[in-house]
Amino acid sequence: MRHVLHAVVLTFLCADVLVAQSLKDEFQQLQREYASSTEAWQVKYDGVKTEDGSIARYREWPGWSFASKFTSFAEDAGSSQEGFDALLEVLKMGNSVGEFDQDLFDDYERAIELILEKHREKKLRNLCAQVRVSKQSENFLRTLMVEGDSNELRAEACFFLGRLLSQKRDMCLPNSWAKRPGVGAFGEYSDSRVRANLDRFLANQDIEQLQSEAIRCFELVTSDYPDVPTARGDEKLSDRARREIYELRHLAIGVTAPDIVGADVNGKPMRLSDHRGKVVLLVFWASWCGPCIGDIPHEKELYAKFVDRPFVIVGVNADDTLKSAQLSVSENAIPWRSFWNGPDGIDGPITTNWNVRAWPTVYVLDPEGTIRFKHLRREELGEPLEQLVTETETNVSKQR
Repeated sequence: MRHVLHAVVLTFLCADVLVAQSLKDEFQQLQREYASSTEAWQVKYDGVKTEDGSIARYREWPGWSFASKFTSFAEDAGSSQEGFDALLEVLKMGNSVGEFDQDLFDDYERAIELILEKHREKKLRNLCAQVRVSKQSENFLRTLMVEGDSNELRAEACFFLGRLLSQKRDMCLPNSWAKRPGVGAFGEYSDSRVRANLDRFLANQDIEQLQSEAIRCFELVTSDYPDVPTARGDEKLSDRARREIYELRHLAIGVTAPDIVGADVNGKPMRLSDHRGKVVLLVFWASWCGPCIGDIPHEKELYAKFVDRPFVIVGVNADDTLKSAQLSVSENAIPWRSFWNGPDGIDGPITTNWNVRAWPTVYVLDPEGTIRFKHLRREELGEPLEQLVTETETNVSKQR
């Protein structure tokens, strides 16, 4: 009898091993097919620069068809690691091209549902930072904030729910990128693919309520999880939450920007508020920042375009020595003035007060000093600035 039972157990174990190997083989085959299709697509459209070519390239991206293949595989793969990894592939696609696209949206949302349904035992903390702004992303974070299996997971979910609600609030504002139609043939095409899902997601939202709830999430992190470190372990999550609260209250779109009082890179005093009555492009930059330096030719084009109109560019330089700041201004022939952030570089008083974490960081302020746009760069700035400068000129004419 003992031998019979042993044989039965071995049969079940062998069957489990075969199923696991089959899932692994199937997933790897799907990955190979996706990689092969993506490589062929990249070769086909390598060097394409025309609007029509960009539309064709976007339309034929293999991800549109493979998203449903990965989702279907995950549906059948249960709680296996391969099923989880397949869902992560779908989330990567959303992070790559945007989750609201008509050919990806349903799979993206279903992938997040499946993670909650079948993979609660997996390590989900890092996913809190990766899910995009969407209905299921919000549900994912709300669920883990309450039902997470550790303080670390609950704190992380709470923090990134605050981030999501803050981003959602910004997307609901009249001048946000989410409200503006696409520009050019490719922009119009890509906008048409996301518009229905995006508008549905943003419909009937209360901007003040979103801001209040985001702040409550961050306050909960500071009160209930004061000592939980970030996922990277480089600081306390509560310290990051405090900065987010400050940004929502003082640096959000629609809020009057804090004044900057200091000296420029030549030691001459200057104030940001001296430029009230003009549209201000405020750029946080440094000579060691490649993207910052790469943006300067585009900023010069804007400077020349609006030179005789109510517009000004103001920089905030984060070099740790005046000599390097002055040299960069000279070498790049920058015609506008920049505050110097002091010898502490990126940790100086201005960038600390403005909670600058990325380089460059760009704000657009209206003539009253209200923040109207954040994080736009290069070609993205042209239309919003033209709109604001024209509005300013019209208002000045009416007052005469």
